[in-house]
Amino acid sequence: MKPERRVAVLVPVAVGVVSFAAILIRLCTVPSAVIAAYRMTFASLILLPFFLRTAGPLKIGRRHLGLCALSGLFLAIHFLSWIESLKLTSVASSVVLVTTSPIFASAFVWVVLGERMTRRTGAAILICFAGSFIIGHGDFGLGADNLRGDMYALVGAAMAGAYFAAGRVLRRDLGYIEYAFLTYSASAVILLAWAFGRGVAMTGFAPRNYLWFLLLAAGPQVFGHTSLNWALRYLPASRVTVFILGEPVGSALLAWLFFEEVPGAGVFAGGGLILYGVYVALSEKRRL
Repeated sequence: MKPERRVAVLVPVAVGVVSFAAILIRLCTVPSAVIAAYRMTFASLILLPFFLRTAGPLKIGRRHLGLCALSGLFLAIHFLSWIESLKLTSVASSVVLVTTSPIFASAFVWVVLGERMTRRTGAAILICFAGSFIIGHGDFGLGADNLRGDMYALVGAAMAGAYFAAGRVLRRDLGYIEYAFLTYSASAVILLAWAFGRGVAMTGFAPRNYLWFLLLAAGPQVFGHTSLNWALRYLPASRVTVFILGEPVGSALLAWLFFEEVPGAGVFAGGGLILYGVYVALSEKRRL
C-alpha cells in the first residue's frame, strides 16, 4: 500500500484511538497521579525496545538530557492537571480546552525562542480566549468543581504547549523515538516520585484499572500520537491538524455513549470557537 493510502487509513484511526483517552481515564477509579504515572511508565516500557534498536551509537549530551527532563516535567504536569480536570468537569469541556495547547506552544516559542508571532496567530489566541470564556461562564453555573476542572484543563494545555515548544528544540538533534522515549521516561520518573512523595498508594487497585493503564499507554499515547507524528512525513501539518481537531468531537460522542454525558450549549458555542481558533493558528504553512 502506498504511503498516501496508509495515511488516509491510519490517521483517522489514530484520532479515534486518541479520543478514547478521556474515556479510559474516566473509567479508572484511582487518583490522578496514579493514572498519569502508570500511563507514562507503560508507554516508556513499550518504546524501550524501539529506542534500543534505533539509538545505536547515538550519544546524547547533558544538554539534551536536561532538556528531555524539562520536557518530561512539562508533560507530567500536563497529565496531572488534565486527568484531574476530567474528574471535575465534563469530557467535552475538558478535551476542548486542553486542545488549545498549540496556542500556548505558539506563545512559548515567541517568548522563549524569539520566533515572531504573526497576526494570524494573535487573532487565533483571541478567538480561543473568547471560546474559553464562554465555556467557563457556562460551567460556572454548574458549580465550583466544573469551573475548577476547566482551569485544570487550561493548565494542562499550557504545560502541553511548553512540552511542544521544548520538543521543537530537541527534535532538531534527536529522532522521534529517542525524543519520545527519553521524555516519557523522565515524565514517568517525575510522576512516580510525586506519587510516592505524597504517600499515594500505587498498588492494590481493582484489576481492571491496570488494563485501563495499559490501554492508555499503548493506544492513545504510543499508537495514536506516534501515528500522527509519522503522518507529518507525508502530509502538511495543517492537514494533519484538521484530523486532530476531531479528537474533542470523538471524545464528546464517546462520553455521550459511555456516560450519557450531553454537552451544554456553552460547550458547543465556546468549543466551536476554540477549535476554529486552533485551526486558524495551525493552518499557516509552518510547523509548531
